[in-house]
Amino acid sequence: MAFRESGQRTSVRNQTKITGTVTCKTGSSNGVVTDLSAEGICFQLLFDIGARMGQEVTIRSDELGYLAGMVRWCRGDKIGIKLNLSSNTAAQISSYYKFFR
Repeated sequence: MAFRESGQRTSVRNQTKITGTVTCKTGSSNGVVTDLSAEGICFQLLFDIGARMGQEVTIRSDELGYLAGMVRWCRGDKIGIKLNLSSNTAAQISSYYKFFR
């Protein structure tokens, strides 16, 4: 989730309640995607998995499928994940909006 110099986000965020699982090298946790944009997500963890900034993670959910990204921030039980941008990621997010919203 990048910021422009003016302090505005480059992608529109949408609040969601998508359940899924996030996995990193230090563990795995179920949780909820509370915020979704074309470039990233905010994932609320059910329990701490020791995710740290810069760590690679994968996200699996029925609605979004399989996504990969990198932890950009950690705040309590929430982590911000910058998605690996590809045509496949864009298609999965677009499909979510078309079929699940």
